[in-house]
Amino acid sequence: MENGLVTGDGTKVLTVEEYDKFIQAIPESKRAIFEIHTITGLRYVELQRLHDNPAWYYKERNQIILPKEAQKKAKQKQIKRTIDRLPSTFPYIFKQFCEGHRPPERSSWNRDLARWSLKAEINPKVGNKTPRKTIESWMLKTGIPEIEIYSRQGHDPITSLMHYQSLSFTDYEMRDIEKRLTEWGILKK
Repeated sequence: MENGLVTGDGTKVLTVEEYDKFIQAIPESKRAIFEIHTITGLRYVELQRLHDNPAWYYKERNQIILPKEAQKKAKQKQIKRTIDRLPSTFPYIFKQFCEGHRPPERSSWNRDLARWSLKAEINPKVGNKTPRKTIESWMLKTGIPEIEIYSRQGHDPITSLMHYQSLSFTDYEMRDIEKRLTEWGILKK
C-alpha cells in the first residue's frame, strides 16, 4: 500500500489503517516498543533511555517526565519535558515494554522496521522517525494546539512543525485518526 504521506525530510507517516497493519506484522516480543514509541512520540534515543529508566514514568499521574539528561539534544532548551495525554491502557503497555527487550540499536531497529514494512506491504517503508512524525501529524491535523505539541515533543516553535503542513489525510483517514487519538486519551472530545 503506497500513499503520499511523507514529510519534507522523507519520513513515512502512517494512517491508522497502516498503523494497525504494521503492528500486526511486528512480532509480539517487539510490539510494545513500537506502540510506546508511537503513543509517546519520543525520539528513538529517548525511548531507549526510558527503557533504562522506568522511574521516569509516573503511573499515578499517567505521565512521563523526561529530565534534561533523557533528552541530550544539542539545542535542547527545556529543563524537563512532560509527556501526558497517555491512554488509560498505557500502564499495561509500559509494563510489557519494561519487561521486554531493550529497544535495539538504531541500525538493527531500522532493519527490523524495513522487514516488517515489506510484510505489511507498506511503502515507502517505516523508519525510526515514523512513530514520532506520525503522532505529531495526527495531533496537528486534529486541531491540538501547536504549543501543546511543541512542549510534549520538545520542539522549538521557531523550527516547529512546518513540514507537516503539506500532509493531507482523507476525510475517512481523519475520522480514524480522531477516533484513535480519542481512544489513546490524546484528543479530548
